[in-house]
Amino acid sequence: MRVAIVGTGFWASYAHLPALRAIPGIEIVACVGRTPERASAFATQESIPTSYGRVEDLLDAPGRLDLLVVAGPDDIHPAMAFAAIASGIPVFCEKPLANDATVAAAMAAAAERAAVHATVGYSFRYSPAVLTLRDDLLSGALGTPWLIELFEYNAQFHPSRGKPMNWKGDPAHAAAGALYEYGSHVADIADWLVGPIEAVSTSLTRVLPGARLDDIATLQFRAAPPAIGVLVAGWVLTGAIPGIRIRLHGSGGLAEVELSQTLPSGEAYRRFSLDGAIREEVPLEPLGDPGSAYARRHLADFTAIVAGRPSPFPGVLPTFADGARIQRVLEASLRATERWVAVGGPATEALQEARDR
Repeated sequence: MRVAIVGTGFWASYAHLPALRAIPGIEIVACVGRTPERASAFATQESIPTSYGRVEDLLDAPGRLDLLVVAGPDDIHPAMAFAAIASGIPVFCEKPLANDATVAAAMAAAAERAAVHATVGYSFRYSPAVLTLRDDLLSGALGTPWLIELFEYNAQFHPSRGKPMNWKGDPAHAAAGALYEYGSHVADIADWLVGPIEAVSTSLTRVLPGARLDDIATLQFRAAPPAIGVLVAGWVLTGAIPGIRIRLHGSGGLAEVELSQTLPSGEAYRRFSLDGAIREEVPLEPLGDPGSAYARRHLADFTAIVAGRPSPFPGVLPTFADGARIQRVLEASLRATERWVAVGGPATEALQEARDR
């Protein structure tokens, strides 16, 4: 299977290329960068035989292309995906699909009309711990879902120890900050497990000097009745990549997922008794390389489906239609920040004065 990748940044090197190279039968034949110079440098660094500065040049080049992986900033996702779909090439597009829900819906519709396989990079669905939680839900072991708590946070851009902000904090490339770039992962998991998400209420804050997009986001939501949920996303909060924790409270008990590079195996899944004690820590399938493990499992599933082989993870693949639905949730979340009910009293007045200053 001949594969090309669009994007020459950290995540392409850290996750996508190792994931692709771990799958038998994959040949990475080309890369595309924002400029020919960047693409050429990346190709040299990553031992990729051919590079291009435009996706059109890649698609016009001789030779069959079986898959396009889009791993660049959010603003380029639609153009790259539409170009692949128009050429009949299956596409793996990183999340979120687009910066606009209408565009995301058009991407999903285009893939469906063309009957082109397309998936969005909500790869944490493939976590062994998340899949165990899903199995517990489907089997009825947790009873009726009542409340789901989801957190995705790490200190990637913390001012004391993180790296400098990149395109993720630039409104020219991203419609929101931590909510879209990190929170969208767990929004997808929530929608997949207890959805559909029907209504949202959001609070966003900026804590980094000069921040133009949210550094921390909280989101409350209503899902399939009676389930409700709360989501926290941030890129300046204490935690190790991927920094995901999910707690699902049901009528039959509580289960918890934890994904962190600080854990010996990278993941944990715990079942609790009703008194809050850990009843069982469930053994999980080993992940392997934690950096590329989730993308590897996702891409292994997608390439099997593209090749017409049975899916190794039936019912898990996040489609463009799924990505478009999550885009509607995210876009609604950006509009759901205005309704506040003041408690009143001196403390509230002091807080308002501080905000006014």
